[in-house]
Amino acid sequence: MESKKPVAIILAIFVVTSVAAVAIFYPRPAGASIRIGYLSQDLHQLALRVAYEKGWFEEEGVNITLMQYQNGAYEMDGFLAGQIDVGYLGIAPALTKSVNQHINITVLATANLEGSSIMVFKEEYDAGRIINITGLVNRTILHPGPSSVQAFLLRLALNQSGISMSQVSLEQSLPQNMAISLTADRPAFIAWEPFCALAQYNNQAVPILSSHDIWPGHPCCVLATSNDFLRTSPDIVQKIVDIHKRAEQWILANPIDAMSIAVKWLLVDTMPVETALNRITYDYGLNRTAFEKYLTFLITEGLVTMDLSGINSFLDRFVNSTFIEHV
Repeated sequence: MESKKPVAIILAIFVVTSVAAVAIFYPRPAGASIRIGYLSQDLHQLALRVAYEKGWFEEEGVNITLMQYQNGAYEMDGFLAGQIDVGYLGIAPALTKSVNQHINITVLATANLEGSSIMVFKEEYDAGRIINITGLVNRTILHPGPSSVQAFLLRLALNQSGISMSQVSLEQSLPQNMAISLTADRPAFIAWEPFCALAQYNNQAVPILSSHDIWPGHPCCVLATSNDFLRTSPDIVQKIVDIHKRAEQWILANPIDAMSIAVKWLLVDTMPVETALNRITYDYGLNRTAFEKYLTFLITEGLVTMDLSGINSFLDRFVNSTFIEHV
């Protein structure tokens, strides 16, 4: 636990390994701190770390508890179990689980654009055996989870290259373990930053496609809230969105200081963090057209159960730009 000042802000960090256990042992009593979910070592969600380090939750009188998840699908399960009130997570799992499991959340802002890559085992790349995505046919690719943005981007990249999902094997893995798990038979992974930059820095893997190459300017992580919390605490939701917007603007205005916060947070060398940050665009604006593209692809690929005619009505409920546009 870290403490910036002795009073006013209470911050606890829990690593969630069991939805059921946390739901039982960490219910939210009345008047308790606001529980914010985020992904483990996800540089896309730097705004949350900046806001904490700068003391802005404390400044706004918002007490928080941070709940760490291994991927966005688990975080959506956290929303379902009532573990968290607000969360930073990928738009793909937010969409997929909202549609398929009727998990009631509302997206309030974007956290970042781009910032993922398909990485190839350096030995295979240097030997010339895999120099582009077509070299992954009949190989195993590691990914963070079937509902993740990265799994979505991988499927999109394969689709764009005329490769069917049946021509590759997929294996779920923790991003922290992907680079050290690469072999000739399992020669590639897709993950969020900083894991791609770290693998490159450590001479373990080489990027063959960035998410910018796959879909320029795509939204990745978002800030969302449970509908119950939105209904009961719109004033606190507004404060959290304002803090998020302030942090995003600060990152853009202070890139060197933002990098220092990231290095301290991730406990890694400066060089890979700088590489990773150069692959991420921090942006809080909501792009409904891009969300529609995500959902359309998920529907056509059979990953969510929804008719294309239902997209607009769903997004009307799923996205709320009122808070981020508030002056």
